[in-house]
Amino acid sequence: MPHRLIAVGHSDVGRARQVNEDSFWVHNGQQVWMIADGMGGHVAGQVASQIAVAEASRFLTETRHQAQFKWPFEPDLSKSVEENALMNALRIANVRIYNRGVKETKYFGMGTTAVVAMRSSADELLIATVGDSRCYRYRRGQLVQLTVDDSLLNHLIYKLKLSPEEAREKVGTNVIVKALGLEIDVEVEITSCTLMEGDIFIMCSDGLSDLVPDQKINELIQRFGHDLNALTHQLITHANEAGGTDNISVISLFVKEENTPTMF
Repeated sequence: MPHRLIAVGHSDVGRARQVNEDSFWVHNGQQVWMIADGMGGHVAGQVASQIAVAEASRFLTETRHQAQFKWPFEPDLSKSVEENALMNALRIANVRIYNRGVKETKYFGMGTTAVVAMRSSADELLIATVGDSRCYRYRRGQLVQLTVDDSLLNHLIYKLKLSPEEAREKVGTNVIVKALGLEIDVEVEITSCTLMEGDIFIMCSDGLSDLVPDQKINELIQRFGHDLNALTHQLITHANEAGGTDNISVISLFVKEENTPTMF
């Protein structure tokens, strides 16, 4: 039997920032969800993340369904239509952010990370990422990070084959190496995951993942996974209690069979 996801999202400014530069979008009706974590100082990051969400959501829920639709970017024939839709959505957002930064000097250099999830017609969750915003899957007591951060740390680990300890010693603090808006085009990573009833997915900005260890996220899902609102707010609360050094955005998704009444 096919599955359906229901989701709850929330964003918090945290304890150290004056402006929330994160944006998020939940569309349970069309089964698409997104978090964007802006950067650029003052309000530029906020502008970048808002553009990303507006452009990607418009493409995914409106543009691609129009009768005379044509791909704005050449589709990758090795990917499904839905995977190409996600890639095109983020590449369009990238161009819009980049052009705004070029035209208005106060926004020059702004950018945003992005993680977008969409349930596919093949009953999978497709996840598109640029940067270090993440998606986790909780299944039968185990939490797995499905996405890979576009970071200097991971570049050293995967490309140069350094150990995580060696990479951290060289890098110090983690630095992202890819974001929407920094170049005229961007490479989008696509991950797919089969769905099982009872799965819980957590999408988040690094305001959560930098401060709340995976083990604690796992514990909170076990305690509050029956209530998506409570789970989402508990995750944000724990990030704030750990310092709240950044904006914190979380979308919690629960998988159920298509015709099963929801508990939320």
